[in-house]
Amino acid sequence: MQIKNMGLLAVCCIIILGLAGCAGYHAKPLKSLSRGVMPSKKENLVSFDYHIFSKKDCRKYLDRNVIKQGYQPILVSITNNTDNRLDLSMARCSLPCANPEQVAQLVHTSTKGRVLGYGIPGLFIWPFLIPAVVDGINSSEANNLLDKDFERKTLEESQILQPYSTIEGLIFVAIEDFTPDFSITLLDQSNGNQFVLNSKNQRYTIQA
Repeated sequence: MQIKNMGLLAVCCIIILGLAGCAGYHAKPLKSLSRGVMPSKKENLVSFDYHIFSKKDCRKYLDRNVIKQGYQPILVSITNNTDNRLDLSMARCSLPCANPEQVAQLVHTSTKGRVLGYGIPGLFIWPFLIPAVVDGINSSEANNLLDKDFERKTLEESQILQPYSTIEGLIFVAIEDFTPDFSITLLDQSNGNQFVLNSKNQRYTIQA
């Protein structure tokens, strides 16, 4: 009888552990929009491209549906095919860009909820305490990975676009503030001139 009970207990543990560990983060690297640095320096162009994420893109590249949580991700790519150093600041984007940490917090898995979900039954059936610990740890690790990945994939708030180089990254915009027609203004550090890249004008010629 005791052996039979131990066998049932073992099976129970295996089933419960199989249910645990569902929390995770498995996002793929962003797909580049860059067409590469243009071969001719005579063109003296800055090119701009972007891709508005769908729910499918969110699942693939962020492993979370951030659109459902009220934020629209946009992948932005800017190539500087000039000799000039260009200042890129999100403060000069026509869309108000959200902090990636703020967006990441909204799509965290609930570590506390997962622990309690298994932990309360564990007060009566002790094998449930095992997945409570396992899933709690997995959830915490997944949230940490998510935070770092969101930060890594998001355009910095302010950075310099070096000559003959490309900058790519995400911006997050609240759904109520989003419009597909937007612009980003760059500042030419050599002379202080500003010029606008937008969804309708994706190439800009800088006069030498």
